[in-house]
Amino acid sequence: MIEIDPLRSVGPVLIGSSHEEAGQALRVWGEPVPYAPYPGALPLDWRINGGDTGIDAFVHCGSTGAVQAVEIFRDSDTRPRAQVLLLGVDVFSMPAGQVMEVLRERFEIEEEDDCGFTVPEISVGLWRSIVPGEDADEAERERYTCFESVLAARPGYYARPSAPEPGR
Repeated sequence: MIEIDPLRSVGPVLIGSSHEEAGQALRVWGEPVPYAPYPGALPLDWRINGGDTGIDAFVHCGSTGAVQAVEIFRDSDTRPRAQVLLLGVDVFSMPAGQVMEVLRERFEIEEEDDCGFTVPEISVGLWRSIVPGEDADEAERERYTCFESVLAARPGYYARPSAPEPGR
């Protein structure tokens, strides 16, 4: 079980901890690998492939050297063996619509499109690649009904930039 404590931690990884501390904490899930987000970039982040757990994770530190966000992905071809709980809700097993209902009871949700949602107050983002249509077959409904990734980040990660003051 992986518990997401918004603004604080994702499983053993503390938001704001150093790159080195995050790498050490990730070892409870397997062997973390330094990760660069694009070719030629310095590997300032961590990636862990959960293998048979059906869960992969990225720890985003960037140039700050401290954990800014942790993103967990569900392998679309494997039913996750690890539960990923956000405020007690299993985000990879409960249908996305139900997850959103639970979160809307407590927070304001920003919908990016039918597939992506953010909860700025707790710096959480949820995503799935498609929303199955009525004509979707059983396999497609099974694969895309639930969220495929969840990101938990430092306070203010999803805050909109403030507008400049008039005259500036």
